[in-house]
Amino acid sequence: MKPILFKIKIFIIFFILTINAYSNEKIVYVDMNSLINNSKAGTSINNQMKKILDKNNSEYQSLEKKLLQEEKDLLNKKNVLDPNKYKDEVNIFKNKINKLKIERNKEIEDIQKRNVKAKNELVNTVTEILAKYSAENQIKLVLNKESIILGKKTIDITNEILILLDKEIKKVKF
Repeated sequence: MKPILFKIKIFIIFFILTINAYSNEKIVYVDMNSLINNSKAGTSINNQMKKILDKNNSEYQSLEKKLLQEEKDLLNKKNVLDPNKYKDEVNIFKNKINKLKIERNKEIEDIQKRNVKAKNELVNTVTEILAKYSAENQIKLVLNKESIILGKKTIDITNEILILLDKEIKKVKF
């Protein structure tokens, strides 16, 4: 009895291990970073941000030059002015510098928030395009390329989505 039971167990294990699972579910992946950075709208966002940052930096560089000149003038006055008056002027100068730093940090933070908002708008558009594309092509699952360790290039739809995205939106206001 035991040998028959043993043979049945072996047969069941062998049968279970040899069954192949085939899926008819269509799965693709897309490189979201590539879509955001290489699309017309994405490059538009990046270019607008670069222009604003360059303008901002040039304005602050000219202000820094003025402050350096003001500091030199203040140092030249050190021996001429009354020590209390000199201290007051130094404090006023330090306050100017602190206000400038605070103002600059606020502007940089504002630029970063605007960049995130514009890119989120672009991601929402990409998501809508992916939803339409997956419905039209009967795709059950779309994965982000960053989440995939290994995948066939034939299931990468990044270029197709990039073409659709460039047709849909060319520029995002920064």
